Amino acid sequence: MQKTIYISPIMDTFIDSYLKNKNFSNQTHYFLGHFKSATKYRILLKFDLSSLPKNCNIINAKLTLFCIRNDYMEQENTFSIHPITKNWNYKNVNYLNQPKYDKSRKIQTKINCHLWEPISWDITEYAREWLKNPRKNFGIMIKAENEKDKASLLGLCSQRHNNKDWRPKLEITFTIKEKREIYLKPIPKIAIVTPQFFEWDGNRCLFGGGERYLIDLAKLLQKLGYEVDVFQPSIYEEWERIYKGIKIKGIGNPGFHQDFFIRLNKMFYQITKNYDYHIYFNMDVTYPHVFPNSICISHGIWWDSSERQWWRSKLWYSRLFQSINAVDLLVSVDTNTINWLNAVNPNLKCKKVYIPNYVDLETFKPSKTEPINKKYIKILYPRRLHPGRGWTVCKNVAVELVNEYDNIIFSFAGRGDKQSEKHMKIFASKHPRIEYTWYEMNEMYKAYKDADIVLIPSLYSEGTSLSLLEGMACGKPIIAGLVGGLTDLIIHGYNGYLIEINKENLKNAIIKLINNPELRKDMGKNARKISEHFSKKIWEERWKKIILQQFPIN
Repeated sequence: MQKTIYISPIMDTFIDSYLKNKNFSNQTHYFLGHFKSATKYRILLKFDLSSLPKNCNIINAKLTLFCIRNDYMEQENTFSIHPITKNWNYKNVNYLNQPKYDKSRKIQTKINCHLWEPISWDITEYAREWLKNPRKNFGIMIKAENEKDKASLLGLCSQRHNNKDWRPKLEITFTIKEKREIYLKPIPKIAIVTPQFFEWDGNRCLFGGGERYLIDLAKLLQKLGYEVDVFQPSIYEEWERIYKGIKIKGIGNPGFHQDFFIRLNKMFYQITKNYDYHIYFNMDVTYPHVFPNSICISHGIWWDSSERQWWRSKLWYSRLFQSINAVDLLVSVDTNTINWLNAVNPNLKCKKVYIPNYVDLETFKPSKTEPINKKYIKILYPRRLHPGRGWTVCKNVAVELVNEYDNIIFSFAGRGDKQSEKHMKIFASKHPRIEYTWYEMNEMYKAYKDADIVLIPSLYSEGTSLSLLEGMACGKPIIAGLVGGLTDLIIHGYNGYLIEINKENLKNAIIKLINNPELRKDMGKNARKISEHFSKKIWEERWKKIILQQFPIN
């Protein structure tokens, strides 16, 4: 099995022939070369290879330094690396007491116009010797090959530079000798923690996009050969449920504080230590503890409104960045989240990958035949009953439109909490041609069957909506909010409209489509074409690649 690791130096500094007695171990940079044919600069580095397996075979060892200054770019200069042969201390070393080095052995690289880019040396032979005999690892000295009559000056970033990506590093690729014994390893176990699948009393599932995503991901993991358990908050008492072959456990009070499920996180950390791998289904369940080699899923930015006063506070930022920084891999369903993280905190260590949401193209597809002499134009809101999803503004627009147009039906198809569902039933009963229903996960395709226009009027807290993708796959024109990951899916005027959601904008966009059946038809065809790039099969292949890399099964 081949692996690659990156090692930082345990000692690093440079020495100066002009300031012979001075130690430079606290500098954020090194100088290297021969300045004006007078001052010599040399770099001293030492790397500890004890983190490598003793039985490994080093294939390649590449030393990389980042160049931020080059005074003689018009000429080619050669720089050599020599093995140091005596002990030294980076805190007190200077030009006068510098350690001895082996002049007969050297690894060279040629530098000319390098600037604001990394410089590399292949020091594989040295690394192999250090691994074989750590006692002979005294580090390396880097110097200009010609220190007598040729000027050459470089500035390079040290271990103390603010930009972590520019610090010196030793990249080692190695293989591990595999044991010949054949044995069967137990099925690897994956623990997933989520803020909610069932309501916290364990009696009801909300059947939203997030819940469907969780089940589809768990099913994929099982198909790949993993055992999967899901953990979520519970109230009153702990409970255990089975949903479509997935075990879901309620493990107690969530300890919610300013967006983060702190007690849930701590309980998950305690009771799943014997699991092989861990997935944090939302970013808000990652604080304060994160398992090594874990995956976190971002379903979109949820703090892009003024709904809660603590959003974007100093404490909130601190918790978010601490937890995300501890995650090994962040899978984001949209580009919006990745762009925001890169802009606000570019030094986050976690790897980021974009895997957009998906749709089952065999289940969600256009009707084979169009209804003849259809009496009504049906406008569908296939979302959870939540203000952030645009539910409230949709209701207001629905009331006005059914009063102004006698040829439309407004359909709300989605679940909410018990109060919201009760309200929606009463609301629909009071307004002719406004209807309310909801579907089980495996029957959601029925909602789109006779719809003519699909609304995804999110105000905030949105990724790449499953409902939007389902509507597109069914060949429906979409009206969507200009928010979150929806901009990854809609090309304004091609497969739908992207608008800033308010009552006037939403109403006007709907009226345009009501009055233009050909536009509805063209947008619907385009929507289906785009949806084919977000198929469930593509999503599964992307996830499969990530899972097998991140969570080795053998």
